[in-house]
Amino acid sequence: MKNTVLLIIYILTILYADDSYPFKSGEKLHYDVSFAGIKAGNAYLEVIDNNESKINNEIHIRFVAKTSFPFSSVYLIDDQIDTWLDINDLYTKKIKRSIKQGNYKKESETKNYYEESISVTNKDTTLINGFLFDPYSLFYLLRTKPLILGQTIKINTFNGKKITPIQIVTKAEETINTVFGSFNCLVIKPFREGSTLLKNKGDMMIWFSNDKKRLPIQIKIKLQYGSMLLKIKEINL
Repeated sequence: MKNTVLLIIYILTILYADDSYPFKSGEKLHYDVSFAGIKAGNAYLEVIDNNESKINNEIHIRFVAKTSFPFSSVYLIDDQIDTWLDINDLYTKKIKRSIKQGNYKKESETKNYYEESISVTNKDTTLINGFLFDPYSLFYLLRTKPLILGQTIKINTFNGKKITPIQIVTKAEETINTVFGSFNCLVIKPFREGSTLLKNKGDMMIWFSNDKKRLPIQIKIKLQYGSMLLKIKEINL
């Protein structure tokens, strides 16, 4: 009887552990993508709703960004990143990347084995020490953190085989106008000393709504040949 009760508690923990988060399974956020103020494509962030992730004690996140014609004939972007986060602490357990940006193309899969202190990208193994967070998990991790103007959060992030400690600073408070109206937002800047946050000379800034949901209302991703701006156009909670 005791074991049965413990099993029920464990299953309920897996199924409902993310209820305390400002996001939940099935949430999908759609964005317009622009370069220099010109509409160039679409993107979305989604919390994938599937039983496999819940059974594995994970949250499955997907980020997709694509340029559309005619802009895609000038500069093609066709990115999909799937990342699986620990359901309790939101560190990265696995990430799959399919990146196409101009002439740059990259396919990779990384699995982090924390008990063995190793990270495996494709067939390459890297020693690790402590929990790691990929750049795309920040869209969700930071929604669970107290963001205070001028204060900095420090975490260890990774992109491929490279592991780097980064700092995340809450830079300012700004109003962002959208099709849903105006949002009071906190401007977040992840950075690392002496280098960019993302591969292919990429960097990022995020505007989170300053409310309980902490929605990423606007995202600016600096690429090798310019900046891609994502502004929210549809919210499915």
